[in-house]
Amino acid sequence: MRQRTGVCFSAGLCVLIFSTSTFPQEVKSRNAESWELAGSIQLQHLYDPDRTGDGLVTDNGFRMRRVRLSARGKVNAFVESTLQIEVRDNSPRLKDAEGRIKLANSFYLRFGQFKVPVWREELRSSTNLLLIERSAAAEFLVANNFSARQIGVEFGRRPERGLQMALHLSNGAGEGIREDAGRPKNGFVNNGKLITGRLSLPLGERVQLGVSAAANRVTRIAQNPAGAMVFAGTQTLLAPDLGLYLHSSTHMQFDIEGGVAFGKLVRELPGGTAGDFLLADLSGRWTAKLHHALTSLGGLEAIELAASACYLEPDDRQEDESLLLRFGPAIYFGKTCRLQINGEVDKPLPAGGETVLQVRSQMNFTF
Repeated sequence: MRQRTGVCFSAGLCVLIFSTSTFPQEVKSRNAESWELAGSIQLQHLYDPDRTGDGLVTDNGFRMRRVRLSARGKVNAFVESTLQIEVRDNSPRLKDAEGRIKLANSFYLRFGQFKVPVWREELRSSTNLLLIERSAAAEFLVANNFSARQIGVEFGRRPERGLQMALHLSNGAGEGIREDAGRPKNGFVNNGKLITGRLSLPLGERVQLGVSAAANRVTRIAQNPAGAMVFAGTQTLLAPDLGLYLHSSTHMQFDIEGGVAFGKLVRELPGGTAGDFLLADLSGRWTAKLHHALTSLGGLEAIELAASACYLEPDDRQEDESLLLRFGPAIYFGKTCRLQINGEVDKPLPAGGETVLQVRSQMNFTF
């Protein structure tokens, strides 16, 4: 059944792409004024000298990091919809599915599955990250259901100038999976309630200030009696961040983004006390555009250097702090094609910890 579904989806996808590329004037939407299609392909390679390849896990070598297709439809002047799917695996996986209604004075409503307004780096598109992967701080927030994609509703205001705000209510369980009537819930699915909010203040085109907050009411499935819901506590987060975007000339740009996040986590064991965490990340990149694209090198038109330092203290009651450094160059073949190479150093701060060094590279195509 899964194979049949995958085949049908692939055939439909091919027909859609063929029709939009070959006969764009004949493509019509039943309910929308206009449609936009976009996609991205990311091929990644990881080299870790401390790991050996085996037949169970791909921990060295190539992998398809992302293969995504997105569609955006404009229904009218007030209503828009977005759909994004991940087609890397055998079965398509839903990433974004939202409807947006524009209100007066730059206010809006959003409904569906999309990213909650937490952490500046997380809100960046995966095709335009400063380095290949998001920082360990961003991964920590995702793993603990403070950020990334959630299912819910959002109310906000986004004027062209001045203070921007967003308030989001969601399940607090991450991306949705299929839930049929009578189907047992697994782990965290729809067991919490997450409230997130963000204030952003652009100070011109070069400086942006922001602060995010989150509170996730965590419940879990009890073992006895089986299936009963038990309140475990509320996880909290406060995260101010900063963005600097400097243009020294028309051919040179310097971007700096940083943030600090602190809060409390709920213990895994019932009745456990909350532990504090502290995260900090600072990333920057320098981009220089060539005066003329090098046609002999595939249209190479820009070079880039990027670096990041991330401090991670996941639990103040344990000696588990670490410092993660990433750095490396990138080259652009046009605005939407980029080759990146990053060295990554993971250094545990407590004595006796083993430092991990690996090299990650990625080719990104956006169309």
